[in-house]
Amino acid sequence: MPFARFRKPTASIAAVVALISLLAFVAPSRAEAPVAAPAARSEAMPSVDLAKLFDAVVDTIDRKFVSEKILKDIDWQARAKAVRPAVLAAATTAEAVDSINQLLAELKTSHTDLATPDDYRYYFTLDALLGTAETKDLVAEKFWGVSGPYYPGIGAFTTSMDGRHFVDAVLEGSPADAAGLKFGDEILSVDGKPFTPIAAFRGKMDTTVDVEVRRSRNAEPQTHRVAVIPIMPSSAFSAATRASARVIERSGRRIGYVHVWQVRDPRSFAAALASIDPFFPTGKAQGDARRLDALIVDMRGRVGGSIGAASQMLDMLGTAEKPYWGQRRSLDRAGKDAGSSGDQTISRSTDPLQPFRGQTVMLIDERTRSAGEIMAHGFMRSRFGPLIGTPTAGAVTSGTLYAMPGGLVLYTAVVSHEFDGKPLEGTGVTPDIRVERPLPYAAGADPVLEAAITHLTKGGTPQWMNGYGVGR
Repeated sequence: MPFARFRKPTASIAAVVALISLLAFVAPSRAEAPVAAPAARSEAMPSVDLAKLFDAVVDTIDRKFVSEKILKDIDWQARAKAVRPAVLAAATTAEAVDSINQLLAELKTSHTDLATPDDYRYYFTLDALLGTAETKDLVAEKFWGVSGPYYPGIGAFTTSMDGRHFVDAVLEGSPADAAGLKFGDEILSVDGKPFTPIAAFRGKMDTTVDVEVRRSRNAEPQTHRVAVIPIMPSSAFSAATRASARVIERSGRRIGYVHVWQVRDPRSFAAALASIDPFFPTGKAQGDARRLDALIVDMRGRVGGSIGAASQMLDMLGTAEKPYWGQRRSLDRAGKDAGSSGDQTISRSTDPLQPFRGQTVMLIDERTRSAGEIMAHGFMRSRFGPLIGTPTAGAVTSGTLYAMPGGLVLYTAVVSHEFDGKPLEGTGVTPDIRVERPLPYAAGADPVLEAAITHLTKGGTPQWMNGYGVGR
Protein backbone atom coordinates (compact mmCIF):
# COMPACT_ATOMS: atom_id res chain seq x y z
CA MET A 1 0.00 0.00 0.00
CA PRO A 2 1.44 3.38 -0.93
CA PHE A 3 2.36 5.39 2.13
CA ALA A 4 1.58 8.93 1.08
CA ARG A 5 -1.35 11.16 1.98
CA PHE A 6 -4.25 9.66 3.86
CA ARG A 7 -7.59 11.04 4.92
CA LYS A 8 -8.64 10.93 8.53
CA PRO A 9 -10.31 7.67 9.60
CA THR A 10 -14.10 7.71 9.85
CA ALA A 11 -15.92 7.68 13.19
CA SER A 12 -15.16 4.79 15.52
CA ILE A 13 -17.35 1.66 15.39
CA ALA A 14 -19.39 0.86 18.48
CA ALA A 15 -19.07 -2.92 18.32
CA VAL A 16 -16.59 -5.30 16.77
CA VAL A 17 -19.28 -6.99 14.70
CA ALA A 18 -20.21 -3.69 13.11
CA LEU A 19 -16.54 -2.88 12.75
CA ILE A 20 -15.83 -6.09 10.85
CA SER A 21 -18.85 -5.73 8.58
CA LEU A 22 -17.74 -2.28 7.45
CA LEU A 23 -14.26 -3.37 6.37
CA ALA A 24 -13.87 -3.18 2.63
CA PHE A 25 -10.10 -3.65 2.34
CA VAL A 26 -9.70 -0.58 0.19
CA ALA A 27 -6.64 1.62 0.59
CA PRO A 28 -7.49 4.94 2.25
CA SER A 29 -8.20 7.63 -0.29
CA ARG A 30 -5.58 10.29 -0.80
CA ALA A 31 -6.09 13.73 0.65
CA GLU A 32 -5.49 16.91 -1.24
CA ALA A 33 -1.82 17.78 -1.25
CA PRO A 34 -0.92 19.50 2.01
CA VAL A 35 1.76 21.40 0.14
CA ALA A 36 -1.04 23.54 -1.22
CA ALA A 37 -1.65 24.91 2.28
CA PRO A 38 -0.19 28.30 3.20
CA ALA A 39 3.59 28.42 3.54
CA ALA A 40 3.35 29.15 7.27
CA ARG A 41 2.45 25.48 7.80
CA SER A 42 6.11 24.51 7.42
CA GLU A 43 7.81 27.38 9.18
CA ALA A 44 10.16 26.81 12.09
CA MET A 45 9.12 27.54 15.66
CA PRO A 46 8.25 31.25 15.86
CA SER A 47 9.45 33.78 18.39
CA VAL A 48 7.28 33.71 21.50
CA ASP A 49 6.58 36.15 24.31
CA LEU A 50 8.20 34.01 27.01
CA ALA A 51 6.46 35.75 29.89
CA LYS A 52 3.03 35.13 28.39
CA LEU A 53 3.95 31.54 27.55
CA PHE A 54 5.25 30.74 31.03
CA ASP A 55 2.34 32.36 32.80
CA ALA A 56 -0.17 30.57 30.58
CA VAL A 57 1.45 27.21 31.33
CA VAL A 58 1.55 27.83 35.09
CA ASP A 59 -2.05 29.03 35.18
CA THR A 60 -3.36 26.11 33.13
CA ILE A 61 -1.61 23.57 35.34
CA ASP A 62 -2.89 25.34 38.43
CA ARG A 63 -6.49 25.15 37.19
CA LYS A 64 -6.63 21.89 35.23
CA PHE A 65 -3.93 19.46 36.39
CA VAL A 66 -5.20 16.07 37.54
CA SER A 67 -4.02 16.18 41.16
CA GLU A 68 -4.48 19.06 43.56
CA LYS A 69 -2.50 17.03 46.09
CA ILE A 70 0.59 16.85 43.86
CA LEU A 71 0.42 20.61 43.23
CA LYS A 72 0.23 21.21 46.96
CA ASP A 73 2.99 18.72 47.79
CA ILE A 74 5.55 20.40 45.52
CA ASP A 75 4.18 23.92 46.21
CA TRP A 76 3.53 24.54 42.54
CA GLN A 77 3.25 28.31 42.69
CA ALA A 78 6.50 28.66 44.65
CA ARG A 79 8.35 26.36 42.24
CA ALA A 80 6.98 28.33 39.28
CA LYS A 81 8.08 31.61 40.83
CA ALA A 82 11.60 30.24 41.34
CA VAL A 83 11.89 29.00 37.73
CA ARG A 84 10.33 32.01 36.01
CA PRO A 85 13.50 34.20 35.83
CA ALA A 86 15.46 31.47 34.05
CA VAL A 87 12.68 30.97 31.51
CA LEU A 88 12.43 34.69 30.76
CA ALA A 89 16.21 34.89 30.38
CA ALA A 90 16.36 32.03 27.87
CA ALA A 91 18.16 32.88 24.63
CA THR A 92 15.71 30.92 22.46
CA THR A 93 12.18 29.59 22.65
CA ALA A 94 13.55 26.05 22.59
CA GLU A 95 15.70 26.76 25.63
CA ALA A 96 12.70 28.24 27.46
CA VAL A 97 10.57 25.22 26.58
CA ASP A 98 13.26 22.91 27.97
CA SER A 99 13.20 24.80 31.27
CA ILE A 100 9.40 24.69 31.41
CA ASN A 101 9.38 20.95 30.73
CA GLN A 102 11.91 20.42 33.52
CA LEU A 103 9.46 22.19 35.84
CA LEU A 104 6.55 20.08 34.55
CA ALA A 105 8.63 16.94 35.10
CA GLU A 106 8.58 17.68 38.83
CA LEU A 107 4.89 16.73 38.75
CA LYS A 108 5.96 13.16 37.93
CA THR A 109 2.80 12.61 35.89
CA SER A 110 2.40 11.45 32.30
CA HIS A 111 0.49 13.31 29.60
CA THR A 112 1.88 16.59 30.93
CA ASP A 113 4.38 18.50 28.82
CA LEU A 114 4.81 21.49 26.52
CA ALA A 115 5.36 20.71 22.85
CA THR A 116 6.56 22.80 19.93
CA PRO A 117 6.24 22.29 16.15
CA ASP A 118 9.73 20.77 16.28
CA ASP A 119 8.46 17.79 18.33
CA TYR A 120 6.77 14.62 17.06
CA ARG A 121 4.37 14.72 20.00
CA TYR A 122 3.09 18.14 18.91
CA TYR A 123 1.47 16.54 15.87
CA PHE A 124 0.55 13.27 17.60
CA THR A 125 -1.44 15.01 20.31
CA LEU A 126 -3.08 17.57 18.01
CA ASP A 127 -4.17 14.71 15.79
CA ALA A 128 -5.33 12.49 18.66
CA LEU A 129 -7.43 15.27 20.17
CA LEU A 130 -8.55 16.79 16.89
CA GLY A 131 -11.75 18.79 17.16
CA THR A 132 -11.52 19.66 20.86
CA ALA A 133 -12.56 23.20 21.70
CA GLU A 134 -9.23 23.99 23.35
CA THR A 135 -7.20 23.59 20.13
CA LYS A 136 -9.78 23.92 17.37
CA ASP A 137 -8.73 27.43 16.38
CA LEU A 138 -5.03 26.53 16.48
CA VAL A 139 -5.53 23.57 14.14
CA ALA A 140 -7.66 25.65 11.78
CA GLU A 141 -4.94 28.31 11.63
CA LYS A 142 -1.90 26.05 11.22
CA PHE A 143 -3.42 23.38 8.97
CA TRP A 144 -6.04 25.30 7.03
CA GLY A 145 -7.19 23.58 3.85
CA VAL A 146 -6.19 20.01 4.77
CA SER A 147 -7.92 17.22 6.67
CA GLY A 148 -5.83 17.41 9.83
CA PRO A 149 -2.42 17.97 11.42
CA TYR A 150 0.58 16.73 9.48
CA TYR A 151 4.33 17.19 9.46
CA PRO A 152 7.05 16.64 6.86
CA GLY A 153 8.86 13.37 7.44
CA ILE A 154 10.06 10.02 6.16
CA GLY A 155 8.30 7.64 8.57
CA ALA A 156 11.19 7.06 10.97
CA PHE A 157 11.39 8.17 14.61
CA THR A 158 14.51 8.85 16.61
CA THR A 159 15.85 9.02 20.14
CA SER A 160 18.71 11.29 21.15
CA MET A 161 21.47 9.60 23.17
CA ASP A 162 24.64 11.47 24.17
CA GLY A 163 23.98 14.01 21.44
CA ARG A 164 23.50 11.36 18.74
CA HIS A 165 20.25 10.53 16.97
CA PHE A 166 19.29 6.84 16.68
CA VAL A 167 16.34 5.41 14.76
CA ASP A 168 14.08 3.75 17.35
CA ALA A 169 11.09 3.01 15.11
CA VAL A 170 10.27 2.78 11.41
CA LEU A 171 6.68 2.76 10.15
CA GLU A 172 6.10 -0.26 7.95
CA GLY A 173 5.40 0.78 4.37
CA SER A 174 6.84 4.27 4.86
CA PRO A 175 9.57 5.88 2.71
CA ALA A 176 12.10 5.18 5.48
CA ASP A 177 11.12 1.51 5.43
CA ALA A 178 11.34 1.34 1.64
CA ALA A 179 14.76 3.02 1.71
CA GLY A 180 16.12 0.46 4.17
CA LEU A 181 16.55 2.47 7.37
CA LYS A 182 16.72 0.20 10.39
CA PHE A 183 16.22 0.25 14.14
CA GLY A 184 19.51 1.36 15.70
CA ASP A 185 20.84 3.37 12.75
CA GLU A 186 22.57 6.59 13.77
CA ILE A 187 21.38 9.44 11.57
CA LEU A 188 24.32 11.73 10.86
CA SER A 189 22.85 14.28 8.47
CA VAL A 190 20.09 15.14 6.02
CA ASP A 191 21.24 16.69 2.75
CA GLY A 192 24.60 17.32 4.39
CA LYS A 193 23.17 19.30 7.32
CA PRO A 194 22.76 18.24 10.97
CA PHE A 195 19.71 16.08 11.63
CA THR A 196 16.68 17.28 13.57
CA PRO A 197 13.44 15.26 13.75
CA ILE A 198 11.11 17.76 12.05
CA ALA A 199 13.08 20.80 10.89
CA ALA A 200 15.45 18.74 8.73
CA PHE A 201 12.54 17.99 6.37
CA ARG A 202 10.73 21.34 6.30
CA GLY A 203 10.25 22.76 2.83
CA LYS A 204 11.17 19.40 1.25
CA MET A 205 7.83 17.62 0.94
CA ASP A 206 7.32 15.79 -2.34
CA THR A 207 11.09 15.72 -2.87
CA THR A 208 13.80 13.28 -1.84
CA VAL A 209 16.62 13.82 0.63
CA ASP A 210 19.97 12.17 1.26
CA VAL A 211 19.92 10.66 4.75
CA GLU A 212 23.41 9.73 5.94
CA VAL A 213 23.48 6.96 8.55
CA ARG A 214 26.00 4.83 10.40
CA ARG A 215 24.80 1.26 10.94
CA SER A 216 27.57 0.01 13.22
CA ARG A 217 29.81 1.90 15.61
CA ASN A 218 32.96 2.01 13.46
CA ALA A 219 31.39 1.62 10.03
CA GLU A 220 31.71 4.04 7.17
CA PRO A 221 28.59 6.20 6.73
CA GLN A 222 26.11 5.15 4.08
CA THR A 223 23.60 7.34 2.31
CA HIS A 224 19.94 6.50 1.70
CA ARG A 225 17.81 8.46 -0.73
CA VAL A 226 14.44 8.89 0.98
CA ALA A 227 11.19 10.54 -0.07
CA VAL A 228 9.77 13.24 2.20
CA ILE A 229 5.99 13.13 2.57
CA PRO A 230 3.32 14.86 4.67
CA ILE A 231 2.67 12.48 7.56
CA MET A 232 -0.82 12.67 9.02
CA PRO A 233 -0.42 10.65 12.25
CA SER A 234 -3.67 8.67 12.57
CA SER A 235 -3.81 7.73 8.90
CA ALA A 236 -0.10 6.92 8.81
CA PHE A 237 -0.32 4.69 11.90
CA SER A 238 -3.36 2.85 10.54
CA ALA A 239 -1.59 2.27 7.22
CA ALA A 240 1.56 1.05 9.00
CA THR A 241 -0.47 -1.40 11.11
CA ARG A 242 -1.95 -2.90 7.96
CA ALA A 243 1.43 -2.96 6.21
CA SER A 244 3.11 -4.69 9.16
CA ALA A 245 1.05 -7.86 8.86
CA ARG A 246 3.06 -10.88 7.78
CA VAL A 247 3.39 -14.63 8.31
CA ILE A 248 6.57 -16.09 9.80
CA GLU A 249 7.19 -19.75 8.90
CA ARG A 250 9.25 -21.45 11.59
CA SER A 251 9.57 -25.12 12.62
CA GLY A 252 6.51 -26.06 10.63
CA ARG A 253 4.34 -23.43 12.30
CA ARG A 254 2.64 -20.43 10.76
CA ILE A 255 3.06 -17.45 13.09
CA GLY A 256 1.26 -14.21 12.31
CA TYR A 257 2.75 -10.83 13.20
CA VAL A 258 0.99 -7.46 13.49
CA HIS A 259 2.54 -4.23 14.78
CA VAL A 260 -0.15 -2.07 16.42
CA TRP A 261 0.93 1.56 16.06
CA GLN A 262 -2.01 3.15 17.85
CA VAL A 263 -4.99 1.98 19.89
CA ARG A 264 -7.52 4.15 18.08
CA ASP A 265 -8.47 2.31 14.90
CA PRO A 266 -9.58 -1.33 15.49
CA ARG A 267 -10.44 -1.56 11.79
CA SER A 268 -6.78 -1.48 10.78
CA PHE A 269 -5.99 -4.25 13.29
CA ALA A 270 -8.88 -6.35 12.00
CA ALA A 271 -7.79 -5.78 8.40
CA ALA A 272 -4.22 -6.77 9.27
CA LEU A 273 -5.40 -10.01 10.92
CA ALA A 274 -7.69 -10.88 8.03
CA SER A 275 -4.85 -10.36 5.53
CA ILE A 276 -2.73 -13.10 7.13
CA ASP A 277 -5.33 -15.45 8.62
CA PRO A 278 -7.82 -16.64 5.98
CA PHE A 279 -10.11 -18.01 8.71
CA PHE A 280 -10.38 -14.75 10.63
CA PRO A 281 -13.77 -13.02 9.99
CA THR A 282 -13.56 -11.22 6.64
CA GLY A 283 -10.54 -13.37 5.74
CA LYS A 284 -10.72 -15.28 2.46
CA ALA A 285 -10.23 -19.01 3.03
CA GLN A 286 -9.82 -20.80 -0.30
CA GLY A 287 -8.70 -24.28 -1.31
CA ASP A 288 -5.88 -25.55 0.90
CA ALA A 289 -5.62 -22.32 2.91
CA ARG A 290 -3.96 -22.85 6.29
CA ARG A 291 -4.96 -21.02 9.41
CA LEU A 292 -2.37 -19.39 11.65
CA ASP A 293 -1.00 -21.50 14.48
CA ALA A 294 -0.04 -18.48 16.58
CA LEU A 295 -0.04 -14.69 16.60
CA ILE A 296 2.43 -12.06 17.79
CA VAL A 297 0.88 -8.68 18.63
CA ASP A 298 3.59 -6.02 18.78
CA MET A 299 2.56 -3.11 21.03
CA ARG A 300 5.97 -1.41 21.03
CA GLY A 301 5.14 2.12 19.98
CA ARG A 302 4.71 5.62 21.31
CA VAL A 303 1.08 6.53 20.70
CA GLY A 304 -1.95 5.80 22.88
CA GLY A 305 -5.62 5.77 22.03
CA SER A 306 -8.82 4.82 23.82
CA ILE A 307 -9.93 2.13 26.26
CA GLY A 308 -12.90 1.37 24.01
CA ALA A 309 -10.62 0.64 21.07
CA ALA A 310 -8.38 -1.50 23.30
CA SER A 311 -11.42 -3.57 24.30
CA GLN A 312 -12.47 -4.05 20.67
CA MET A 313 -8.97 -5.18 19.72
CA LEU A 314 -8.80 -7.66 22.61
CA ASP A 315 -12.17 -9.01 21.44
CA MET A 316 -10.36 -10.22 18.32
CA LEU A 317 -7.74 -12.19 20.23
CA GLY A 318 -9.59 -14.84 22.23
CA THR A 319 -12.50 -16.00 24.31
CA ALA A 320 -11.75 -14.32 27.63
CA GLU A 321 -14.54 -12.75 29.62
CA LYS A 322 -14.94 -8.97 29.72
CA PRO A 323 -14.17 -6.37 30.94
CA TYR A 324 -10.54 -7.21 30.53
CA TRP A 325 -9.31 -4.85 33.27
CA GLY A 326 -11.87 -5.66 35.97
CA GLN A 327 -13.09 -2.82 38.15
CA ARG A 328 -11.97 0.48 36.61
CA ARG A 329 -12.27 3.88 38.30
CA SER A 330 -11.50 7.29 36.85
CA LEU A 331 -10.57 10.03 39.32
CA ASP A 332 -10.74 13.82 38.97
CA ARG A 333 -8.25 16.38 40.32
CA ALA A 334 -9.81 16.26 43.78
CA GLY A 335 -9.49 12.47 43.87
CA LYS A 336 -13.22 11.96 43.45
CA ASP A 337 -14.81 9.34 41.25
CA ALA A 338 -15.18 10.69 37.72
CA GLY A 339 -16.70 7.52 36.33
CA SER A 340 -16.46 3.79 37.00
CA SER A 341 -16.65 0.54 35.11
CA GLY A 342 -18.00 -2.45 37.02
CA ASP A 343 -16.50 -5.92 36.92
CA GLN A 344 -19.52 -7.59 35.39
CA THR A 345 -18.46 -10.53 33.24
CA ILE A 346 -19.82 -11.01 29.75
CA SER A 347 -19.18 -14.37 28.12
CA ARG A 348 -17.53 -14.15 24.72
CA SER A 349 -19.72 -17.07 23.61
CA THR A 350 -22.68 -14.67 23.37
CA ASP A 351 -20.86 -12.62 20.73
CA PRO A 352 -21.32 -13.89 17.13
CA LEU A 353 -17.77 -12.86 16.20
CA GLN A 354 -15.35 -15.78 16.39
CA PRO A 355 -11.93 -14.35 17.30
CA PHE A 356 -8.46 -15.65 16.61
CA ARG A 357 -8.07 -18.93 18.52
CA GLY A 358 -4.39 -19.83 18.26
CA GLN A 359 -1.59 -19.09 20.71
CA THR A 360 -0.94 -15.39 21.20
CA VAL A 361 1.93 -13.38 22.66
CA MET A 362 2.29 -9.62 23.04
CA LEU A 363 5.48 -7.57 22.75
CA ILE A 364 5.90 -4.52 25.00
CA ASP A 365 8.61 -2.03 25.95
CA GLU A 366 9.15 1.33 27.64
CA ARG A 367 7.48 3.10 24.70
CA THR A 368 4.23 1.17 25.18
CA ARG A 369 2.12 3.78 26.88
CA SER A 370 -1.35 5.08 27.67
CA ALA A 371 -4.10 2.99 26.03
CA GLY A 372 -1.38 0.68 24.71
CA GLU A 373 -0.38 -0.39 28.19
CA ILE A 374 -4.02 -0.56 29.29
CA MET A 375 -4.46 -3.05 26.46
CA ALA A 376 -1.35 -4.91 27.64
CA HIS A 377 -2.79 -5.01 31.18
CA GLY A 378 -6.05 -6.46 29.83
CA PHE A 379 -4.12 -9.02 27.77
CA MET A 380 -2.20 -10.09 30.88
CA ARG A 381 -5.20 -10.11 33.24
CA SER A 382 -7.28 -12.16 30.80
CA ARG A 383 -4.46 -14.70 30.33
CA PHE A 384 -4.37 -14.49 26.56
CA GLY A 385 -0.68 -15.37 26.61
CA PRO A 386 2.70 -14.12 27.82
CA LEU A 387 4.00 -10.57 27.56
CA ILE A 388 7.56 -10.40 26.23
CA GLY A 389 9.96 -7.45 26.32
CA THR A 390 10.54 -4.78 28.95
CA PRO A 391 8.14 -2.95 31.32
CA THR A 392 5.74 -0.43 29.83
CA ALA A 393 6.02 3.32 30.40
CA GLY A 394 3.62 3.63 33.33
CA ALA A 395 2.01 6.57 31.53
CA VAL A 396 -1.68 6.00 32.16
CA THR A 397 -3.67 9.17 32.68
CA SER A 398 -6.09 10.94 30.36
CA GLY A 399 -5.01 14.33 29.11
CA THR A 400 -6.40 17.41 27.42
CA LEU A 401 -4.50 19.65 25.03
CA TYR A 402 -4.45 23.44 25.49
CA ALA A 403 -3.24 26.01 22.97
CA MET A 404 -0.46 28.21 24.33
CA PRO A 405 0.98 31.54 23.10
CA GLY A 406 3.09 31.24 19.96
CA GLY A 407 1.21 28.22 18.64
CA LEU A 408 2.67 25.83 21.20
CA VAL A 409 0.52 23.20 22.95
CA LEU A 410 0.37 22.08 26.55
CA TYR A 411 -0.67 18.48 27.18
CA THR A 412 -2.16 18.31 30.67
CA ALA A 413 -3.23 15.21 32.61
CA VAL A 414 -6.81 15.76 33.80
CA VAL A 415 -8.05 12.29 34.85
CA SER A 416 -6.29 9.37 36.53
CA HIS A 417 -7.33 5.72 36.36
CA GLU A 418 -7.30 2.73 38.69
CA PHE A 419 -7.70 -0.91 37.68
CA ASP A 420 -8.83 -3.32 40.36
CA GLY A 421 -7.96 -0.67 42.91
CA LYS A 422 -4.42 -0.06 41.66
CA PRO A 423 -2.99 2.60 39.32
CA LEU A 424 -0.85 1.75 36.29
CA GLU A 425 0.49 5.30 36.30
CA GLY A 426 4.09 5.20 37.45
CA THR A 427 4.23 1.39 37.55
CA GLY A 428 3.19 0.10 34.14
CA VAL A 429 2.94 -3.54 33.10
CA THR A 430 5.72 -6.04 33.76
CA PRO A 431 6.49 -8.66 31.08
CA ASP A 432 6.35 -12.38 31.80
CA ILE A 433 9.56 -12.87 29.84
CA ARG A 434 12.00 -9.98 30.05
CA VAL A 435 14.10 -9.37 26.95
CA GLU A 436 16.06 -6.20 26.26
CA ARG A 437 16.41 -4.67 22.82
CA PRO A 438 19.58 -2.53 22.78
CA LEU A 439 19.23 0.48 20.47
CA PRO A 440 22.57 1.97 19.29
CA TYR A 441 23.87 0.30 16.15
CA ALA A 442 21.41 -2.60 16.44
CA ALA A 443 21.26 -2.98 12.63
CA GLY A 444 17.61 -3.90 12.96
CA ALA A 445 18.20 -6.85 15.32
CA ASP A 446 15.10 -7.73 17.34
CA PRO A 447 15.81 -10.22 20.15
CA VAL A 448 12.35 -9.56 21.61
CA LEU A 449 10.65 -10.80 18.44
CA GLU A 450 13.04 -13.75 18.28
CA ALA A 451 12.18 -14.66 21.87
CA ALA A 452 8.48 -14.62 20.96
CA ILE A 453 9.04 -16.85 17.94
CA THR A 454 11.10 -19.27 20.04
CA HIS A 455 8.42 -19.36 22.72
CA LEU A 456 5.79 -20.20 20.12
CA THR A 457 7.85 -22.89 18.39
CA LYS A 458 10.06 -24.56 21.01
CA GLY A 459 9.14 -23.05 24.36
CA GLY A 460 11.72 -21.43 26.59
CA THR A 461 14.44 -19.09 25.41
CA PRO A 462 17.46 -19.85 23.17
CA GLN A 463 20.89 -19.89 24.76
CA TRP A 464 22.29 -17.28 22.37
CA MET A 465 19.94 -14.64 23.80
CA ASN A 466 21.39 -14.71 27.31
CA GLY A 467 23.53 -11.69 26.50
CA TYR A 468 20.41 -9.64 25.84
CA GLY A 469 19.20 -9.87 29.43
CA VAL A 470 16.56 -12.54 28.97
CA GLY A 471 14.92 -13.74 32.15
CA ARG A 472 11.68 -14.30 33.99
